[in-house]
Amino acid sequence: MKSIRLACLLLIPLMLGATAYQRVQVLDPYMDLHTGPGRGFPAVQVVERGEWVEILKRKTDWFKVRSEQGKEGWVRRSQMEKTLTEAGVEKNFRDVLMDDYLNRRLEMGFAAGRFDGDSSLTVRTSYRFNNYIIGELNLSQVSGDFSSSRIIDLNLQIAPYSDNRISPYFNLGFGHFKNEPRATLVNAVDTSATTAVVGVGLRIYLTRRFIVRADYKDYVVMIDADRNEEFQHWMAGFSFFF
Repeated sequence: MKSIRLACLLLIPLMLGATAYQRVQVLDPYMDLHTGPGRGFPAVQVVERGEWVEILKRKTDWFKVRSEQGKEGWVRRSQMEKTLTEAGVEKNFRDVLMDDYLNRRLEMGFAAGRFDGDSSLTVRTSYRFNNYIIGELNLSQVSGDFSSSRIIDLNLQIAPYSDNRISPYFNLGFGHFKNEPRATLVNAVDTSATTAVVGVGLRIYLTRRFIVRADYKDYVVMIDADRNEEFQHWMAGFSFFF
């Protein structure tokens, strides 16, 4: 009796520590098992239609699997997508690069545009808190015929469709606006004021770590208690993420 109890105590940790691999059922007439993760590795074994395989690991678009008979090998993503889950639905394997994009945290980039008709250049950095909320800091330099401006704004982006390659979002934030007229202007006065910002944008994931973006922002510059001015900022540019 003691030996049985001891055996059970030894088996419990082993059972708890066992890895539960995801299983899929082959739909193709057969599934090729390659010796390595690449087209250059030969297919030396096959798994037939209706058999189940466990997914052991993934390397880019290749999957290492093990059949019910113990056969192991690497399978192309195109064949893995022709399988059924245990729930009886077709298995979808999302692009590895897309997964990296969806799991990103830090994003940096630049943009060029027009601020109230004048040319602008913007550098920005953002942090993704979760699937739907992103915080972003923008630094913009505006050059005009009669003045130049510097704008700093901190925005909160709400992205309701962030799990798509093309993702619209909404901006809400605040910042600081400083305008310096040209020295040649008569009675020129610098303006320095707090701003409120609202806007919309579109983020398009290109490939690897690159994103293209387009933004429209509306700035309300609170110059004093009795005077506000409103400016529109259009810009487009590229970003990359970590």
